[in-house]
Amino acid sequence: MSRKTAFLFFVCLLLSVPVFAGTLTGKLIVTAPSRPAPKALATVSHEDQYVENHSEEPAPVSRPILPEEVVIYLKKVPGHFRAPKKHARLDQKFLQFTNRLLPILKGTTVDFTNDDPVYHNVFTNSELNKFDLGRKGKGETVSIKFKKAEVPVKVYCELHPKMKAYILVLSNPFFTSATPGQTYEIKGIPSGTYKVVAWHDYWEPVERTVTIKKGKTTHADITLDKVQE
Repeated sequence: MSRKTAFLFFVCLLLSVPVFAGTLTGKLIVTAPSRPAPKALATVSHEDQYVENHSEEPAPVSRPILPEEVVIYLKKVPGHFRAPKKHARLDQKFLQFTNRLLPILKGTTVDFTNDDPVYHNVFTNSELNKFDLGRKGKGETVSIKFKKAEVPVKVYCELHPKMKAYILVLSNPFFTSATPGQTYEIKGIPSGTYKVVAWHDYWEPVERTVTIKKGKTTHADITLDKVQE
């Protein structure tokens, strides 16, 4: 091996260049009807269940409208993937969850914090990733580790039936989120042929086949054209 070749090899190792990996990119297109618009305001009042401080009436607050994010992920990518040490978050604020969809890698811990002046009782009916946090007041946090891959884990609040979120517990880290009209990108994918899924809670998910080649970029536009029945 020449000195120049050895140097280049060392640089590749140093930079951890994924020489056997490729990239998947494309545009997320949505032609399906939009989700009905939610109410712009959320009013926390004494009529709401289990207001913490009954001495004064909480003022109305603006409810931010959550973006329509679509989770795009690959299925059955071979390998063992270590979950990140950093916790993900799914908080409760303005009488809603802070995300409609939360994609995580299997083994990730999610922190649930109540940022509202009322109690919440977050739970799921999932059998694979079952939990019930119990009634928690403002500022309280509970952490849950999701050990099993599952799409989706439906999350609710026992005290506020309109609250709903979905956690996608995925078996590999090759996923991303995009809003309608955005270009998505997933890097570092091992070469091979896979199913790519675009998942949304209101629009009907779409699945298609893609082939990833080492050092190459594969383009795959994805269109969501139906509302779930």
